[in-house]
Amino acid sequence: MILKNKNPTARLMRQLQLSPAWKIALLLGFIAQLLLILFVTAIGLNQLAATSKNLGTVVDVHMRKQNLTKVMVVSARERTVNLFRMVESVDPFDRDDLFLQFNHNAEEFIIARADLIKMPLNSRERELLDMQRRFTGVSVPIQNRVVDLLNENVHEAETLLVKEAIPAQNKVLEVLSQLDKETQNTAFLASRKAAEAHDVARFWMYALSSVALLIGLIVAAVVVYFANRSSREREHLATHDSLTELPNRMLFQDRLEQALARALRHGELVGVLFIDLDRFKLVNDTLGHAGGDKLICEVAIRLLSAVRAEDVVARLGGDEFVVVITEARKVSQILQAVEKIIALVGQPYEIEGRELFSTCSIGVSVYPNDGVSSDVLIKNADTAMYHAKAGGRNRFQLYDQAMNAMAEERLQLETDLHYALERNEFVFHYQPQLNLKTGKVQALEALLRWEHPQKGLLAPAAFLELLEETGGIIEVGRKLLIDACTQLRVWHDAGFPDLSVAVNISGKEFWHEGLFANVQNALRVSGLPPSCLQMELTEGIFMQDTERATNRIMALKNLGVGVAIDDFGTGYSSLAHLKRFPLDCLKIDRYFVKDLEDAHINEAFISSILALCEGLNLCSVAEGVENSHQLERLRTLGCRVVQGYLVSRPIPAAQVEGLLARDWHQGFGDT
Repeated sequence: MILKNKNPTARLMRQLQLSPAWKIALLLGFIAQLLLILFVTAIGLNQLAATSKNLGTVVDVHMRKQNLTKVMVVSARERTVNLFRMVESVDPFDRDDLFLQFNHNAEEFIIARADLIKMPLNSRERELLDMQRRFTGVSVPIQNRVVDLLNENVHEAETLLVKEAIPAQNKVLEVLSQLDKETQNTAFLASRKAAEAHDVARFWMYALSSVALLIGLIVAAVVVYFANRSSREREHLATHDSLTELPNRMLFQDRLEQALARALRHGELVGVLFIDLDRFKLVNDTLGHAGGDKLICEVAIRLLSAVRAEDVVARLGGDEFVVVITEARKVSQILQAVEKIIALVGQPYEIEGRELFSTCSIGVSVYPNDGVSSDVLIKNADTAMYHAKAGGRNRFQLYDQAMNAMAEERLQLETDLHYALERNEFVFHYQPQLNLKTGKVQALEALLRWEHPQKGLLAPAAFLELLEETGGIIEVGRKLLIDACTQLRVWHDAGFPDLSVAVNISGKEFWHEGLFANVQNALRVSGLPPSCLQMELTEGIFMQDTERATNRIMALKNLGVGVAIDDFGTGYSSLAHLKRFPLDCLKIDRYFVKDLEDAHINEAFISSILALCEGLNLCSVAEGVENSHQLERLRTLGCRVVQGYLVSRPIPAAQVEGLLARDWHQGFGDT
């Protein structure tokens, strides 16, 4: 089982050697600890005094509640008395004065009640206030009718006062009387409770102050005892992973060497399993590093339960583990352990109150088939693991020699990528977006290409993932953004001032802190109006952190550039997100355009997207238009802008101007 020592003192002991000088330091530290205990005790006593002061504050609060309640009671009673006196009075001037007092009583009552509601109240007090509100809602209209009748029929007013107004007001006074009693009881209980807490705090402060010194002595004895074990603890830290307590790389290497030596003596097989969790970064981004650490510990426990005691489970770092299956007679025995590990790791986890799923990819190398040294076996298992991930994750892959050639090819590609930027091998090819209404190209999408010196022109599928993994996409994107804006400015000066350019932004670029500075710099260097630049983002980017994504999109909008969702309909967006994100354009994915002639559901889907764009005041672009039948259906559905091979494949900048000058109505017919 995995043990994790979280005691900082014990960790400190592991890192120190027992020596006379250190013992003196320990003694001085103990004296400092005692002084610190006394200091903390003094602070506690000071806090006790503050508690006493708080007791007075509590009393003041409840006294104010009682005063406000009494004001309400007095105001209600005086209002009734003044109403009665108005009925009995025959002098109109006296009656006017009494009416003013009658209204003044109401104002005092309302103010006192409003102040009382703002104060901390218990459920009974709030219940009584609610009853008072209902009874007052009955009595006030009756009182107002009595006042209105004074000028018409005093006798009828007196009858209404006696039979309805006073009984109704008496109910209000009865509730206020109960409220007054309740506030008094609450004040008494609060004062008694605060006094009891004060007494308890005083008792424990004195008790703990006495015990603190004894604890200090015990702690010192324990520290000295564990200090004698510091060398062994330090060795443990040097050979085990601090998070999971599994063997680390150094100890794993040693145990693998021992397993290989035994296998050589007994003619056995040894399986080396290189394990990497799938999409572990997403867990870290979602739950934070603390949640990621908990998942790592849970995976470690499952790996230990999946293998035998004589096998080895180690953590190399991050989300990488290595398992050594020893004493195997057949490869099938090793693969049984692999399948068991995949099944166990793939079961749901409960992390911080949330259920999540995490799978793993496993590369397997076997001694002596795939190597006889530990380094070669680990390297080959790592290579096989990479192929398992490339094959779809949540699977395992046995090593074969052909993988080395592929790994070397990937390494060479990574090396070539390193020099590609400084050699200006990355370029944009441009694919036009045709406005069916005007018959003109209204925008160009800039698509990344790599002019590889040996392999020729490469599409992003061959290198983009590696470019993002190495982080080179940031520098490449920064430079090519300037190139795209500068090229568009050239076309503006050539007589196409209404033309705009759309540039794809990867997730790494979108979340990079330099994004806005790069956009501003590209616009400044090129002199391009911001409204002529549109940034295209995939739906998945938005879903990583919708709140932060909204803020970053708004920041781009504040720069004056447009924002579009690329490949819309195949990702994660919902109507709620579309309403929330300040977008300008939706690009309908080619998947829906491809089968437009045969799949009526695609036609309905496109029609819905176009209606959605119309309602949200967004522009729309249909991608992947390859034949005239698709074009006509899109035109019938109301699509205004299309993009695809029917118009043009992505072409170098030098060939674009011929497309811009063309009247496309002649090729596709008038709208």
